Amino acid sequence: MTNNPNSLLTFPPLETDRLHLRLLADEDIDFIFHHFSDPDVCRYLMDEPPVADLAEAEAIIHSFADPEVNNRIRWAMVRKSDGQVIGTCGFHRWEKDYFHAELGYDLSADYWGQGYTTEALRPVIENGFERMGLNRIEAFIYIENQGSIRVAEKLGFKQEGCLRDYFYLDGKFYDHYLYSLLKRDWLQK
Repeated sequence: MTNNPNSLLTFPPLETDRLHLRLLADEDIDFIFHHFSDPDVCRYLMDEPPVADLAEAEAIIHSFADPEVNNRIRWAMVRKSDGQVIGTCGFHRWEKDYFHAELGYDLSADYWGQGYTTEALRPVIENGFERMGLNRIEAFIYIENQGSIRVAEKLGFKQEGCLRDYFYLDGKFYDHYLYSLLKRDWLQK
């Protein structure tokens, strides 16, 4: 996998009290495969089917290899205490001309309810506003995903409405809430 050396200027490793956030790399293939084939992790991810093999896991990693070209970035959430990768977070659909991007995040079920996602997203959001030049960050959240709704609201995201039948997976349509966070609201927090 090739990374643009300038990527580290816009997408540096990030750090929190309990986590290191680093760009996804080829070494993460086993984690990505097991993580995105786990029924608990995939329960609320209605935009893609679970990962079926290592080739699909590798394709996910490579899709984030050059953020400036692919308009997407993903960091691995690594616990400082034991070096364990526990989830991922980052941006999809980065629309540079319109100064907005979609936030995405996921966490292994063993770590739910411990504040890791909120902790990881704070520096990711800060990076989005300060280094990527974003003015608006969006999150599409499946209406039954109460944990994700709590995380978004804790971070200051506002619900803008319900997108009916927004995602389609396995022969069924799924409603999603649209949440957004504006730079001016983030700076006022």
